[in-house]
Amino acid sequence: MLFNSLEFVFFYAIVFALYALLHARWTLRKWLLLLASYCFYMAWNPPYVVLLIFSTALDFVSGRRIALSDSATVRRSWLVASCVGNLGVLAFFKYSDFLLSNFWIATEPPFAYPDFVRSLVLPLGISFYTFQSLSYTIDVYRDRRAVSRSALDFALYVSFFPQLVAGPIIRSREFLPQLAENRSASSDELLSGFDQIARGFAKKILCADVLAAYVDLVYADPGSFGAVNHWLAIYAYAFQIYFDFSGYSDIAIGVARTLGFAIPANFRLPYLARGPSDFWNRWHISLSTWLRDYLYISLGGSRTTRGRTYLNLAITMLLGGLWHGAAWGFVLWGAFHGAWLVVHRAFFRERRGFRMPGVVSVLLTFHGVCAGWVLFRARSLSDAMTVYGAFLDFETPVEAVRPLVLVVLAVGFASHLLAASTGLTRAWNEKSLDVQVGAWLATAIGIFFLASKTTQFIYFQF
Repeated sequence: MLFNSLEFVFFYAIVFALYALLHARWTLRKWLLLLASYCFYMAWNPPYVVLLIFSTALDFVSGRRIALSDSATVRRSWLVASCVGNLGVLAFFKYSDFLLSNFWIATEPPFAYPDFVRSLVLPLGISFYTFQSLSYTIDVYRDRRAVSRSALDFALYVSFFPQLVAGPIIRSREFLPQLAENRSASSDELLSGFDQIARGFAKKILCADVLAAYVDLVYADPGSFGAVNHWLAIYAYAFQIYFDFSGYSDIAIGVARTLGFAIPANFRLPYLARGPSDFWNRWHISLSTWLRDYLYISLGGSRTTRGRTYLNLAITMLLGGLWHGAAWGFVLWGAFHGAWLVVHRAFFRERRGFRMPGVVSVLLTFHGVCAGWVLFRARSLSDAMTVYGAFLDFETPVEAVRPLVLVVLAVGFASHLLAASTGLTRAWNEKSLDVQVGAWLATAIGIFFLASKTTQFIYFQF
């Protein structure tokens, strides 16, 4: 069930209405949300809900055992069980075919490739809810007070439908305390929630999907296009993935807010970053902080030697790239960002006497990110090399450039430059309810006529 579908609109309307009718019965409300979350997940592939329930049960039991035991060995054993169980399921479904196919290429064994591996279907959202559930067990291991004593609350935390499929990845300490008492959105929260939902739909359907058509055209046959088309496609994909993923996050955050729940922001004007580290403080914040807190710091972080710090950065980003998908493009994308972080730290952060003008830093960072997106988007490494090779190919004729793509790109650049102004945000918030509702209706009308042409969210595949 896609957010950008009329099916979801009806689903959400029913859940919202029932949630409002049960306003005085908090336990029933939580059961309603849990049932709705499982129905939302099962709308994609019913049998795979078993994996979601498995992760929930494993980590709830592991957390309880860790919190109740005074034995360091027992606590560590349950933590290992949680890590092996969660990461094992993730690795089996997400990486089996990638690892085995590369092994087959390298060794050419004298027996047939197992067909069942090739036919594995990646469970929707498994990378997100696995990391979310696993973070709870690690938090309990580090601090027993983080344990949940309610199986219902924990199950709802893992499966909460607004952010179940593509995040943001919520920490248990951010969400579980919200389940301690009845949650109802205030009138201001309802208005801001619907406003954020409308903006999310607009980003996805009116911006990301428009750019997607042009990006798909160029990347389907990169050898047929020259520098102008490729540069345009690179910029288009940068804003396509931003509008697509931040749009999903806006819808998730807005839907949660209308139900009375707070989910932290996942994006903060990432293309205004002044370096790779700043970029990851602004892009997919819930994942970058997860990797920092549970991987980078666990490896030693920056509390060790300079060389080991660089290695920790490289390993963290390499695994972060692999988290996105089982393909060499994602691995190299992660390696690229790891190397970039190392170089930036060595030559800029640790040499404090060297400074670069802010505008130059933003422009260089933006183009560095765009260069990395080529590895992320290309269908193969050979296609990626073709794109890089076409950067200076001004001899190939320029194919038709769609004016609407240029308009949306202008909106993308302007959205960053203007959103940095708090005055514009304040001006919108000061608009009358009639004006805001009119804007929502205009967005809804545009979405209604374009919904049949929409595409799946990019991060659904991760």
